[in-house]
Amino acid sequence: MTDFFSTTQGIMTLGALIGAGGFAAGASSRHWLKVGKHLLKPGQKARDSRNLAMLTVLALDDFVGACYAAVHDRPEFNPADEIEFAFHVPEPVLALPKDADWHLLGEGLGDQVMWLSNRARNLENALDSLDLSKADHDGFFERRVEGYARLAASALDLIACISDQFQLTLPEKPAYYRQAEGLSKVLHNVESVAQRRAEALKGSAGQETNVTPLFPKSS
Repeated sequence: MTDFFSTTQGIMTLGALIGAGGFAAGASSRHWLKVGKHLLKPGQKARDSRNLAMLTVLALDDFVGACYAAVHDRPEFNPADEIEFAFHVPEPVLALPKDADWHLLGEGLGDQVMWLSNRARNLENALDSLDLSKADHDGFFERRVEGYARLAASALDLIACISDQFQLTLPEKPAYYRQAEGLSKVLHNVESVAQRRAEALKGSAGQETNVTPLFPKSS
């Protein structure tokens, strides 16, 4: 065996083996260096989580502001065409961080953020499906106000939960800019109107008519 490595072919084979071993050792060393660097930074995930939490809270806060403006906006109608109207503020858009790993916020909070984004898209699609040529524009304005008010209220709850978990503090807002209070009033008015409508329908259904019933009521 030793005679083989003394030949030219044996020397070349031995060199190849040494080279392959050196390459494998180098690759293994680089791999463990990368692993070591990761292990030496145990706080990286915590920093990434907090950074995502901050970006998410800021996006949610912008969305709440847009929703608040939308529910207080009154449409301007075209005098020549009652169906045509325009709002003074743009439609609210929930612009969350792209390609985010929502599990960094924790399974519960991450799911809630994704669900809120889905609810916002569903509201847009639902409003687009209404027939504005119908009487009262098919309830478009009432449904729009209620939809964005509920989304904003949910976003405020999420902001509070995320801020509490990651110890975030948002910049102060003007004292007269009471978003939560304003949204609560809007939702209270929506529920009051819905209740009055339900009572009116119930009352009209129970009213007596001058039509003689074909079948006597059973006692």
